[in-house]
Amino acid sequence: MRVGPLGPQRQPEPRALLVLLLPGMLEALPQRKHLEALLRAPDALAVEPARVSYRAIARLPEFTAHHVARRQAKRMRLPGVPRVVAALGPLQVPLAAALMERNPEAELWYWEKAEPGPTAREAELHAVARERAATRFALPLSAPLWTRMESRGIESGRLGSERLPS
Repeated sequence: MRVGPLGPQRQPEPRALLVLLLPGMLEALPQRKHLEALLRAPDALAVEPARVSYRAIARLPEFTAHHVARRQAKRMRLPGVPRVVAALGPLQVPLAAALMERNPEAELWYWEKAEPGPTAREAELHAVARERAATRFALPLSAPLWTRMESRGIESGRLGSERLPS
């Protein structure tokens, strides 16, 4: 709360976001059409891989990978607060976990068609994501998932999803 010339003023609530962690450049993904439909939601945004690839991070020892993911999450300048972090595969799980560590109210969504990957580490990350995920989602999103997204305070752009200012 701030005190202005007319007394206490409430700070506006930060935007609630759906942060979609992409395994590659959006243009190159086979699910592009469905992902673009999801990204038309005003409070949904995509994060493409950093210069250090997800696969390179997964090859690091677990402690080091966790540290790198935490630094990446800390350096992200998001236009709001993540309420949903959606991962399309196991390699995005360390970054998703780091974002959720910084934003404890966020929940993990994991793509139901995600596959474990060829390495033991990827299989482990896949199992962790399937266990921790509040939702395993399909593309395109179903009506119940759009509703769940809106219930998390994320504006979807669907009629009636706008939040009234308090």
